[in-house]
Amino acid sequence: MKKVCLLFFSLFVFTIAQAKDDCELIYSTASYALNHAKSALKANNYDHQKFYSGKALESYEKLFKLLEGSQCEGLSEKVQDIIADALKAADPADWDRGRYYSKKVFTSTQDLISHMDSRTEVAGVDSTE
Repeated sequence: MKKVCLLFFSLFVFTIAQAKDDCELIYSTASYALNHAKSALKANNYDHQKFYSGKALESYEKLFKLLEGSQCEGLSEKVQDIIADALKAADPADWDRGRYYSKKVFTSTQDLISHMDSRTEVAGVDSTE
């Protein structure tokens, strides 16, 4: 009986740890996307802006695939909206539109990361206070 209880407890802990790892991977991928979007905003020419916006788009496509099998809920719609803007930033009609969509991706990514931060608990502190 003790072995069965220990087995179930181990599976439960493993499941929680796996869910936490998925969300941490999603968080770090969003951080990479934020860095690429920031680099796109700092770019001083059109080609660099397109390059870094493309890198941000790649990060978001990876993030969207990670969301499909994860325990992190409520992020898919936000990520899809950001991907739509990232597509426009990665292949803009001109410099100004590229900058506009890069800025939009950057601010949306900051909001996404803030949203993920607000949903986590730190050392047992309730985040709803």
